[in-house]
Amino acid sequence: MHATLKGLLIAAVLSALPLAGSMASAPTKEEVVAVVKKAVDFYKANGKDKALVEFNKKDGLFAKGEDYVDVHDLNGVCLAHPISPAKVGLNRLDQSDSAGKFYVRELVDAAKQKPSGWIEYVMKNPTSGKLQNKLAYWEAHDGLIFKAGTYTE
Repeated sequence: MHATLKGLLIAAVLSALPLAGSMASAPTKEEVVAVVKKAVDFYKANGKDKALVEFNKKDGLFAKGEDYVDVHDLNGVCLAHPISPAKVGLNRLDQSDSAGKFYVRELVDAAKQKPSGWIEYVMKNPTSGKLQNKLAYWEAHDGLIFKAGTYTE
């Protein structure tokens, strides 16, 4: 009987683990801005090569679940993406979200006009696996666009 109770307890704990991850709160707008500023500061302090290596690490300083920084150049080429490494090196100007919005093109156009801003689009949330609205903050620095976001309902 003791083994049965132990087995049930282990099963209960293991079945609750996915729920714990999905209940993690999405980053606030303030946290999104802060991580982008932290990424730009890291870039300034460490240089482009070292920074891009760090930004591409799935478990690096700038990637925690759905809270991560990605980097594009002003031509729309993805230089760092810790969640989707297959995007790195690709020109994404013609990539649209599930609603048909060319959000990378919009991002690049905006970054050529002003030093920072917000953009909205629809993306698969890496934590929940669901398509959700994403609100992303970006800053342009040294010909690069540093971006992070938060998922909304």
